[in-house]
Order: sequence, then C-alpha cells, then structure tokens
Amino acid sequence: MKRIITLFLLLAASLHAQSIIQGDIKLNYSESMSDDNNFKKEFGNVVKGRVDWYVGDFFGQETLFAGVTVKNTGTKPMFFHYFVAFFDKNKTLVGATGQGSFGDVGLKPGTETQMGSCLINLPKDKYKTITSYQAVIYETDIPPKKK
Repeated sequence: MKRIITLFLLLAASLHAQSIIQGDIKLNYSESMSDDNNFKKEFGNVVKGRVDWYVGDFFGQETLFAGVTVKNTGTKPMFFHYFVAFFDKNKTLVGATGQGSFGDVGLKPGTETQMGSCLINLPKDKYKTITSYQAVIYETDIPPKKK
C-alpha cells in the first residue's frame, strides 16, 4: 500500500511540475524592449521560460514589463501558468502578475509564444524599491476540465 501511495504521489508531481526562480534584482528603465540592460533569465522543465524584464513607459504610465516567452520542448501539448512577484528590501510585495495557456489545445510541441500581458503599472519611481523577485511556471500535459 505504501508503494502505491508513493507511486501515485510521484505520478501526480510529474503531471503538475513546477519550476521556480528567485533572487535579487535591480530593474532598469528602458526606452526599448530589446535593451541589453534588461533582466534576462531562463528556467523551466518541459515548458521553458525566458524572461526579459524592464521598466518603461506604457501609455504614459511607468510600467514593469514582466512577461515571459515560453516554449514547449516536449513531445505532447502542454498547459501552463506563469506568475511573478516583486518585493522591496523588507520583503513587502511591490507588484505581481501572471498569465497562462488558454483553450483546450495547449502549447503544441516545439511552439513558442510570448505572454506579453504581464504588465505592472507602478507609481513613479516605485520600481526603484524592488530588490527581489520570485517567478514560477506550473506545467501539465492534462487539459483543463470542461464545465
């Protein structure tokens, strides 16, 4: 019985895997989304994420662009959710955002897509108080249940 429970837990963990990155950060204000000074990092298991975070102007508001480009490196469609949070030196939340796959088809193998709606509008110069972050990608090959 103990082996069956252990096997079930291992199977469940593999079906809903997660990948986390976290650490210290200093964000830069940029006029361009392709600035070499943007914060860049890669992480993930089957769904690989590539972040390119920066602060810039978005329709007159100082905005933290916190999106991710994801790629399914597996052999079957994957469903995922991405979340990121930013904190000040006291570990107080400054802002957070997230986005995930949609529909019941998932991200097809070899396909890459950008989660560009992960924007955090902040008061002027508030981004300068950000000192750390945490980001996670949850992934599964199980389609969401239909209602």
